[in-house]
Amino acid sequence: MNKITLTINNKKLDFYFGLGFLGNALEDIGIGIDELGVKLTSNPFLYAPKLMYYSLEYGYIRKGKDFNMSLESFIDELDKDKSFINGNIGKFLDAFTKSLTKDVPIDKGNSESKKK
Repeated sequence: MNKITLTINNKKLDFYFGLGFLGNALEDIGIGIDELGVKLTSNPFLYAPKLMYYSLEYGYIRKGKDFNMSLESFIDELDKDKSFINGNIGKFLDAFTKSLTKDVPIDKGNSESKKK
């Protein structure tokens, strides 16, 4: 399980990546995986915190713990922490992107076409 730990308002929080988190996020947000990149680019102020929220929530779900934070209160915490300015949101997005592509094999082209 891929995860990143970020300190937000002096609290260490674990953000989990993987199928469970991403499936829950896409379903609740109401978009497909093909739309995610466009949404993050066009409005990172909405979609990055939402992804972070679902990632944080999924860690609690996996551990069987209650998650008692609303999306709005989580966004308030990000604002208080100045998470766009201090780089926490960027660190999350970087780790999220790497989690999507980490084990994807590199296509080096068809060796048959190179022989011709």
